[in-house]
Amino acid sequence: MNDADGTYDHIRATLISIFRIPEDQLSPDVTLEQLDLDSLALAEFVLVLEERLGVQAEGGRATRTTTLAEVAAHLDELRAAGATAR
Repeated sequence: MNDADGTYDHIRATLISIFRIPEDQLSPDVTLEQLDLDSLALAEFVLVLEERLGVQAEGGRATRTTTLAEVAAHLDELRAAGATAR
């Protein structure tokens, strides 16, 4: 499994276990809006992923129109660059 697959797997696991989103609703092209994540849930989602992956995401990069694939790509960029969490 490459890093991109691992990051997407973390995203899926987070959405399933913490946000109780059914697995069959998840795919790389689904947006955060389609998953009904409000602004508070979106902030929590980012914080959980930062903690699990050990990176500090840039504010505003994950919006309601962002797809799960875009979230994974951004987090992979941060991981590759070594942008560790504070």
